[in-house]
Amino acid sequence: MNQGLTTEEILHRLRMHVSQYDAVRPPSGTASQSPINGTPLLHPGLHDGGSAFGFRPESHDLSRLRIEIDTALDGTRQVGQLNPRNPGLVNAAIQFLKKIMRRSLAWYTRPIHYFQGAVIRALQETLVLLQGHVGSIQTSSRELVSQAGTIEALRQELAVQRGTLTDGLATLDDKVSALRESTTSLADDYADIQTQLGQTRVDLDESLRRMHSEVEQNLGRVQSSTEERLSQMNSALVDHMNRGLTVSDQRVVEIQREIARLQHEIGRVTNELRETKIHGRVRERDWRRFFHDIQTQQKASDSALDPLRTPPMFPSGIKSEKEFDYYLFEELHRGEESLIASRQREYLDFFKGRNNVVDIGCGRGEFLEVLRENGISARGVELGTDQYLLCQEKGLDVLQQDLFTFLESVPDAALGGLFSAQVIEHLTASDQLRFVALAYAKTSPGSPVIIETINAQSVFAIVRNFFMDPTHIRPVHPETLKFAMQSINFRDVELRYSSPLLEKRIPPLIIGDDPSQLADFNRATDELNDLIYGCLDYAVIGWH
Repeated sequence: MNQGLTTEEILHRLRMHVSQYDAVRPPSGTASQSPINGTPLLHPGLHDGGSAFGFRPESHDLSRLRIEIDTALDGTRQVGQLNPRNPGLVNAAIQFLKKIMRRSLAWYTRPIHYFQGAVIRALQETLVLLQGHVGSIQTSSRELVSQAGTIEALRQELAVQRGTLTDGLATLDDKVSALRESTTSLADDYADIQTQLGQTRVDLDESLRRMHSEVEQNLGRVQSSTEERLSQMNSALVDHMNRGLTVSDQRVVEIQREIARLQHEIGRVTNELRETKIHGRVRERDWRRFFHDIQTQQKASDSALDPLRTPPMFPSGIKSEKEFDYYLFEELHRGEESLIASRQREYLDFFKGRNNVVDIGCGRGEFLEVLRENGISARGVELGTDQYLLCQEKGLDVLQQDLFTFLESVPDAALGGLFSAQVIEHLTASDQLRFVALAYAKTSPGSPVIIETINAQSVFAIVRNFFMDPTHIRPVHPETLKFAMQSINFRDVELRYSSPLLEKRIPPLIIGDDPSQLADFNRATDELNDLIYGCLDYAVIGWH
């Protein structure tokens, strides 16, 4: 190069080269060689190896840019350089003049040198960056091709799995159809079984009624026959006495023995009738539970005893209803339902005019029936399955639930009255106090709360009644229960004793000599009677 290039000339030449490159650049979609290693690069939209995802981005040839940078660098070096000339005076003078001109124009050429050097360095840095980008793009292209192959393999595998799943769904549809047909058949069989069970129940009820009728008729005939024979014997005896005939002692003894035998026979038949009636009620209970289990399609869950926060006085250890048939136990020792209803009827006046009364531990529902007969809306809570099913059969509103669970679910001051008979002795001391507190919290102001239990002041009641029931945990002294109710603001709390044992009490002594000793003796006898043969039960009555 004979002359140094100016900045404008260098930029112009660069623009010319770029224009020529754009004119000859291969069209989109054709392969081109990498300026680094000659690897063909695919333009966007081309497929690689048949993959729908494989492509390589378009790349430009950077070799011409490198050549132009080298040319500009060479031109920059030649700026201000003196061309060699042949020896001679003229040539020496020319060279001297050039040196003077170069030095005198240094103020002009030095900024040009700086500018050209900066431009060339910038182009060199740009070239390095472009080469790095090309390498990164090639690496990314290779990774994309690899990922495209993986995606294609997954797509093919998904297609295979989809076909397998389609076949599996078809098979499953066939099985569901078969199962639906089987279910329909089972439903028909279940309906037939229910119909047969209903008919069997009707037949059994009819048989029980017929058996009860026959037993009562037989008992009536036995009683009539016995009374007739006794009447005949008495008539014969009166006739003999009227005719003045003397009856021998042996004949009198025989008659007395016959009367005793007949009385024993009457007692035996009466006991048999009572046992037959009890067994009939137990069978009815069994059928109720059987139908209950059929309808719910599962066995009634055993009621586990709640964990005790304080040790019970007499722990029973009974964990399930199956361990102890409490329903049969009540039928034998609780008393007839009519007898219990007559005893509890004395509490009726406290609940007249009330609504939303609850009977906690309603048992066989005697008090609920008394309330229903008198138009008082009430519901019961009972944990025992047999008692719950019996109440349902009577059409009573009863929940099968633990008393604490029920009371804690009721809003405060929502109940119009609370009644509980023979329940609190089944609780520990802490739960007894908790029960009393909940009774106060859940009843509305002015509502009665009556809690009946075994009289702990009566030795006979404790020995005979409390210890007979293995589920009893702790007796409650009347004054203790009264104090518990008073301490949480129950008002007008009173004790009412029931079920007296008048027939077992020691009769008073009648002495005419010393009235003072007689009075002392009878007073001591009364105290002994109260201790041993006091009332079996008592109720504490309070008002919210």
